[in-house]
Amino acid sequence: MATAAASATAPQQVEEVVVTGTHIRDGFTSPVPETIATADRLEATTPTTIPDALNKLPQFAGSAINAGSANGAGSGPPSVLFGNFLSLRSLGPVRTLILLDGRRVPPTTLNGQVDTNTLPEMLTQRVDVVTGGASAVYGSDAVSGVVNFVLDHKFTGLTVEAQTGISDRGDVPSTKLGIAGGGDVLDRGHVIWSYEHYQNTGIKAHEDRDYSASVPVYTGAGTAANPFVLTQDARLSGASLGGLVTSGPFKGQQFVGAGVLAPFNPGTPTKSNGVAVGGDGAYYSGLALTPPVRSDQLFGRFEYDVSNDVKAYLQVNGTEERSADQLTANAPPTPFTIFSGNAFLSASQQAALTAANAPSFTVARLSRDLAADSSTTQTTSNYNITAGLMGTTFKDFVWDAYYTHGEARVRSDLYNNINYPRFYAALDAVKDPGGNTVCRVSITNPGLYPGCTPLNLLGNNTASAAAKAYIYDNTQWQALNKIDDVAATISGVAFQNWAGPVSVALDAEYRSQSLVETSNASSLTTPVTTGIRLGAPPTTNWAYATQAPQQGSNSVWEVGVESVFPLLKDLPFVEKLEVNGAARYTDYSSSGPATTWKVGLNYQPIDDLRFRFSESRDIRAPTLADLYAGTTISILNVNDPHTGVNGVIRVQGGGNPNLVPEVARTSTAGVVYTPSWIPRFSLSFDYYNIVIDNAIGSINGSNTAILQECENSGGTSPVCSTIVRPLPFSDHSAANFPTLVYNLNQNIAQTYTHGFDVEARTDRTLSDLIGGLPGHLDLRLLWSHQPVLKSRTYPTSQLTEATGVAGLSADRVTTTVGYEIGPFSALWEARYLSSQARSGNPLQVYAGPDLPAIWYHDLNFTYRFRSAGHDLQAFVIIDNLFDQQPRISPSTTFAGIPGFGTPYVTGDDPVGRYYTVGLRMKY
Repeated sequence: MATAAASATAPQQVEEVVVTGTHIRDGFTSPVPETIATADRLEATTPTTIPDALNKLPQFAGSAINAGSANGAGSGPPSVLFGNFLSLRSLGPVRTLILLDGRRVPPTTLNGQVDTNTLPEMLTQRVDVVTGGASAVYGSDAVSGVVNFVLDHKFTGLTVEAQTGISDRGDVPSTKLGIAGGGDVLDRGHVIWSYEHYQNTGIKAHEDRDYSASVPVYTGAGTAANPFVLTQDARLSGASLGGLVTSGPFKGQQFVGAGVLAPFNPGTPTKSNGVAVGGDGAYYSGLALTPPVRSDQLFGRFEYDVSNDVKAYLQVNGTEERSADQLTANAPPTPFTIFSGNAFLSASQQAALTAANAPSFTVARLSRDLAADSSTTQTTSNYNITAGLMGTTFKDFVWDAYYTHGEARVRSDLYNNINYPRFYAALDAVKDPGGNTVCRVSITNPGLYPGCTPLNLLGNNTASAAAKAYIYDNTQWQALNKIDDVAATISGVAFQNWAGPVSVALDAEYRSQSLVETSNASSLTTPVTTGIRLGAPPTTNWAYATQAPQQGSNSVWEVGVESVFPLLKDLPFVEKLEVNGAARYTDYSSSGPATTWKVGLNYQPIDDLRFRFSESRDIRAPTLADLYAGTTISILNVNDPHTGVNGVIRVQGGGNPNLVPEVARTSTAGVVYTPSWIPRFSLSFDYYNIVIDNAIGSINGSNTAILQECENSGGTSPVCSTIVRPLPFSDHSAANFPTLVYNLNQNIAQTYTHGFDVEARTDRTLSDLIGGLPGHLDLRLLWSHQPVLKSRTYPTSQLTEATGVAGLSADRVTTTVGYEIGPFSALWEARYLSSQARSGNPLQVYAGPDLPAIWYHDLNFTYRFRSAGHDLQAFVIIDNLFDQQPRISPSTTFAGIPGFGTPYVTGDDPVGRYYTVGLRMKY
């Protein structure tokens, strides 16, 4: 669909026509499915951001929204803790191309994706969503589709907006402020600009919502004999907050105060080793449920008519987003050794050790008191500048040439990370000859650990401020992503054939990009514990995940051609028949050449009916983070089915420079019905089928399914290479618990999906239906049916189903009803998400029923009035009107880690009922 952005009174002769899904600009209707959402309607249903509103449309599924809510538990590329990364059909943000006025948006984060919260909302006119492969038109990433934010380049006047919101529970306050302006300058020029601020405190801790405060976790092994069971009030039965003694004369007792021992209640055992219900065991408390976010965005565009045929333009966009003081610290309960003579033991405890001739004992402690001192602040700042010329030539041809430079910087500061060598030096506290409590290493190796301050961890909250200051340090990593993009397009009517104009479009593009990661605490640094008396040595230098430095770059050049060739016209039962074709040749410096193509057909037998078909070959090239991300080391609790041990494991992730582009084949077939006998009504149906081969997939050796697959194969499956054990696979003893697992991307996955979309809409003045009935009614229905989304992470792996399981409903429906009468308008939006099974892996067995279908309801009331000669709008919005709680299904990756990870299903609302009030003013 083409929409001219020109104003009828504007003096310019060259006007930009933004068309999504094609470079043809002569009114051609693309054969791929398209949904158009106006900015006004999106903001009316969802006051936070336009991307949040888009995620309520059923075509969107699997978007990464505030990605850090999983407590930074992943490995691989460094975690980006917040943002809104749109995903169509749950194929992932990396397979959804984001455009601004039809031009590729530079990446805003190190992972090569675009946080759509950084785009100028107040100047956005509409958002076009194309749900079909478009790599032949736009290049890499347009596998599942394209999301094009279209700006109002002729915006004139001044608009001011202010709103505030709060949840029904009195938390998660938000503020949104914005101003946008535009006008003619320098006789032949026009300028538009905007500034927008948004702030949301997030849900600070799991304990702030009942559904997560209950500490839900899956227990069991996921087998028929021992299925996964959703367990509430879960605890670690082998560790406590103050320290559980696991050896020596005090075994089975816990420290409950400074040097005070008490019996330990291990709780009621579950079918998972090391996990119990209730009791005195520890769990991960205080972790953020959704991150706090603050965003400031500035946009400006100046365009000038150089002549009647040529327009010059300059556009600048900059954003800073910040998530401050998010609680993400997640160190596992690593056992440590307390030696006889420790200065913090009571006299009776020391006597018991001496009597038992015990040189030491071990303590399992989940140090949430130390974790509470740690927080992560992450700042993402990006800017891009575009300069270009556009115009007309040869009467019928429109051309556009531009250059874009973009930079995105992510800085992640982790405050009060625990330095393990200093931790263990301070933990071994003794009395010096003068009776003072000191670090033993200060006596045995003076000067080796300067400033060492004794650390007391025998009890909860027993560490002194001085000791914590000694073991803490701030770690940080930064990533800088740069891109330079030069592109040109030209399109027009080449000639006329028997059925109408034959249109062609040519385009060429060159992009170079680089990624540089730096760190003050490399994950590859080997901990040095010289002179320290300890039990098992630490395997990492820091308690919480750090990042290794890395860098990489690549470039790509590509050329494309597209044409529309009419075949028949104005014949009986052939009002119009035309074919559309596109081809593109791409050459990556990192992986070589790739070819993409698209063939489409539009057939309109009568005015009221149109059929559309398309077939395409698309690609998704690996991002620089996929290729070159630095090594990360994180520590995780894992239930190992091979040894039956619930223990601590190192997870190593990073980039893979040997990756090559994914290849997808997409087929669509649809029909659009606009009956002349029902004015202002339209109905569309579109079927799609997408197959992705050579897909970039991650095999994470800590994942429950991967561990189980290796176990079921007797150690012969290729996935076993991601699990490093110290002994032969035939050894099932506790000593063969993995020492390391890998989480690396490889070109080994296969994914395919199919389904259909239905869209129906009408808007009518009610008096046209029933005389005298006041007001105007607007109805819209969107339905996505996606019965299949299957994937295989490795050629020998079990085929798993993602549709209809936790996180992706097979049926997703969004319906809106708008009513307007005079200055008053109301809008009701209802969303339906069908029931979900708990897993799509047939090798994983769950007890209990499926997750139920749910509805969400949002209401908007707006009143328009004038004051002091200005137009104003006051609005009240209630999101999640009936306070629908999210469905609970924690990841089984964290089955042995109570309180860890995100308990609710992806796509469900974690906040609950939310109120927003605001005012818009136009000058």
